[in-house]
Amino acid sequence: MPYPAKPIPQAKNLNPFSSDVSPSAIGQFIAYRPLEEMSQSDRDLAAKSQPAIRDAAAFMGIDFDKEKWSYRQLECQALPGHLFLLFAGDSGEGDASLFSAAIPRTGKGRVRVIPVERRGFSLFSPAPVNELAMAAFNRIRAQEPASTLPDWLSTGLCYAALTEPRLEVSTSSSPSPDANLALSFPPTLEVGVDGESTVRFVNVAEPRQPMQWALTFDPKGQLVKVEHLPTPIYTTTIVPKS
Repeated sequence: MPYPAKPIPQAKNLNPFSSDVSPSAIGQFIAYRPLEEMSQSDRDLAAKSQPAIRDAAAFMGIDFDKEKWSYRQLECQALPGHLFLLFAGDSGEGDASLFSAAIPRTGKGRVRVIPVERRGFSLFSPAPVNELAMAAFNRIRAQEPASTLPDWLSTGLCYAALTEPRLEVSTSSSPSPDANLALSFPPTLEVGVDGESTVRFVNVAEPRQPMQWALTFDPKGQLVKVEHLPTPIYTTTIVPKS
């Protein structure tokens, strides 16, 4: 060669998530269980953690003693080292409170609470885009036992389920049989050149107003930004070839 040269090393994959995921398995990523369907060990852990949950909720401005509370379990495939409980308090029409609690299964680490609503209103900014909620989620993930790279979709869905009361995500790009929802929205992962990753999906639990999620993680896997916006409903028609 007329000039000196040296080989360029292969670029490293900076994506903090495993991209080997099948959206068709979305039903396994999160699951809701009422109290009566929880395992006995999880019920015992929930009962044992009530004082810590009460204290964490009070610190966030939620008065645990002045409302009638019920809870159900949220199972997150991405975070198996925690027991997640979704609390709902009802003091009458238009006067409901919601928060999520994360309990380490090992008994080590703090019980963490993510406020969603207090007496019908957000405590700070809306929970999905709240910086305190993102910081709590990052700390919860840091407490998880070291394992293989988590998949992007289950991680994003877990955060969404902890901060939004109803969550249902479609993985099909074909028209929905529901007349109120003419098109479903398959989840996607975008990876930037610097290693940041954005998980996108649409919550179709409310067919008349789907909500778009975009969760951005830095190269180390820390959640740094969340967008949560209404998505226009539109219809599609397959045009045959002429």
